[in-house]
Amino acid sequence: MDSSTLRRAAVFHAVGLAGGITAAGQRIGKSPPAVHADLRRFEREVGIRLTERVGRSLRLTPKGREIFDVVGRALSDIDRVCAAIGSDAPVVSPLRLGAVTGFGRYRLVPALLPRLPLEQRLVLHTDSQDALLDALGRGEIDLALTYRPVVAAPFESLAVAEEELVLVGAAGTADAGAGRLPFVTYDEYEYVFGRWFAEIVGSQPPFLRRHDHFEELEEALASVAAGRGATIAPADACRAFGLETAAPACRNGIFLCGSKAALRTPEARLIAACLEQPG
Repeated sequence: MDSSTLRRAAVFHAVGLAGGITAAGQRIGKSPPAVHADLRRFEREVGIRLTERVGRSLRLTPKGREIFDVVGRALSDIDRVCAAIGSDAPVVSPLRLGAVTGFGRYRLVPALLPRLPLEQRLVLHTDSQDALLDALGRGEIDLALTYRPVVAAPFESLAVAEEELVLVGAAGTADAGAGRLPFVTYDEYEYVFGRWFAEIVGSQPPFLRRHDHFEELEEALASVAAGRGATIAPADACRAFGLETAAPACRNGIFLCGSKAALRTPEARLIAACLEQPG
């Protein structure tokens, strides 16, 4: 990306903040025609429509919102670095980290934050295994904590922790009958359910009764807590919702993934050290 593209990205971000071309021009000191020209040129460079007109205002498209957030983070990083240079303070790059949702929110964050230097910013992205690997490939994150090791170049993996996967919301139900339960599912459930059934039951159920489904793990656990079904999820997250285990737990490995260089950084060593204690 050359300097002119970065300038046009900043203009696009100003339009998104202001909700219009004229207001954005007043914010950044440019004429409306100049703002309009930069915005349209940036859209052509990206290759998609980033804004749409609603009445007299401009609204970001869904893809425009994604790019707006990315540009905003980049501009914040630039401002932070410039401020640090101006004050002779050390420049510390943000830790751009991804993690499978349950482990990231309920094990990683509590362990990492107390040991992360105050001057280092944490940018955490929680998502499914496949989405995290995609984010690694696109360079959006530097390291990812995943359920499975990565075996494809240019990425490598290190086993750094274990967690327990447990069945909750089915008190008094034998594990052999778990496949007959009404299940509450979430976006990461395929791997978690498959891993638990394979180890605890010995095989996958021929049919899974799915009741509620949510994108986020927390909503699924709230549904279980309300008595609407059962689910299989990381024990740390289930304990946070006061849910009791209904069957034997399954041990599951957690792997730190990234490029060879990223896995040898102080940040990678810090993450591994934080997770040394078994959950």
